[in-house]
Amino acid sequence: MSLSDASKINISIKKLSGKAQTSNDKDLANEGLTSGITITSETVFGDAISKDPSNVALYNITSTSVELIRFQASFIAGTDTSSGRHGFELKLPSDYEESSSNTKAGTYPFTNSQSVNITSGALQLIPTSFASSYEAKPFYGGSGIKNSGTQIPILDSRDWSLDFFNGVFFQQDPPGTGDHSNNPDYVEAFLYIGSFVSDKVQNVAAAEYVVTALTGTLTNEKLLTAGTGISIATSSNSVTIASDASHSIRSKSHTRLTSSISAGSDCNLLIDFSSVSYNINRVDVLINGQLLVSGTNEDYILNTSKTGSIQFAFDLFKDDTVIATLA
Repeated sequence: MSLSDASKINISIKKLSGKAQTSNDKDLANEGLTSGITITSETVFGDAISKDPSNVALYNITSTSVELIRFQASFIAGTDTSSGRHGFELKLPSDYEESSSNTKAGTYPFTNSQSVNITSGALQLIPTSFASSYEAKPFYGGSGIKNSGTQIPILDSRDWSLDFFNGVFFQQDPPGTGDHSNNPDYVEAFLYIGSFVSDKVQNVAAAEYVVTALTGTLTNEKLLTAGTGISIATSSNSVTIASDASHSIRSKSHTRLTSSISAGSDCNLLIDFSSVSYNINRVDVLINGQLLVSGTNEDYILNTSKTGSIQFAFDLFKDDTVIATLA
C-alpha cells in the first residue's frame, strides 16, 4: 500500500514550512514538531546573484557567477506513459568547452554534454526566486542558436515545470505520444558558475590571520608584536602601528666647559638622559673627541637623580669639550 495523496501533500508542504508531519488530521499550524531540509555547503551558492543577468547572447557571464546557456533536452528513459514522454534531462551544449569563457570550462562538471542531474548539485540553474529574469525558456525544434525553434510558453497546455536544482524538465500532458516533434529540444536558462559555500570555507581555512592577541580559535593565526622602537595600539575597530617617539628622536648635546670640574662631581649638560631611561646602550659620551666607556670602574656614570648630569672618573678642565648623544 502506498502513501495517499493527502499524506504526500501534507508531508511536502509541512516539510517546506519547517514542520514535521505527525498526522493528516493536523493542519500546518497544529504541528508542534519542527523539521527542515538537509543541505550541504557544497551545493549552496557562495557568490551574490545579480538581479539583472545579461541575456544578450549565449554564454554571457554576469558578475563571474551566472552564465546564459542553451541546454540540450534529452528524454529520460522510463518516464513515458501512454500519453507520451514526460521527463527530460538538461545537458550542457556539446561544444560548451569551446564556446564558453567560463574559466572552469573543461574541468568537471563544466564539460561538453554534461548532464545536470547526475552532478548532485555541482551544476545548478538559477531559479526565479532570485529574479523573474531567470525564467527558463524551453523550445522545440531549432538548433543551438539562441531563441531558435518554437518557444513553449509558461502557460502552455502541457503544464510543464523545471527543477532548477537538477535540470529535469517535466511535462504533465505531453503534446503527443512517443518521440513527438513538439517535445522540448532545448531550454535556455542561467547556469551558476560561481563558488559554493564549501569553497569559501576552504579558502578561509587556508588563510593566515594577523592578530594582536592570540584567540586559539583561528587556524594559522599570527601574533603581531612590536619590535624595538615600535608601538602598537588597538581600539574597537582599528590598529595603529607607530614608531616609538623615544626611539625615533636622536638628540645631541655639545658643551664647552667654562671652568674645571673635579672627578666625581656633576657635569651638567643640556640633555635629558631620562628620555632613554638612563640606558647606557643608547648613550655616547665623548671628551675632546675621544669616546668614553660608562661604568662604575670606567670613565663615567650617569647621575640618575638628575636628567642631564654626568660624573666623570677624572678631572675636567676649562675649555674641554663634552659631547653627549642619545639614540
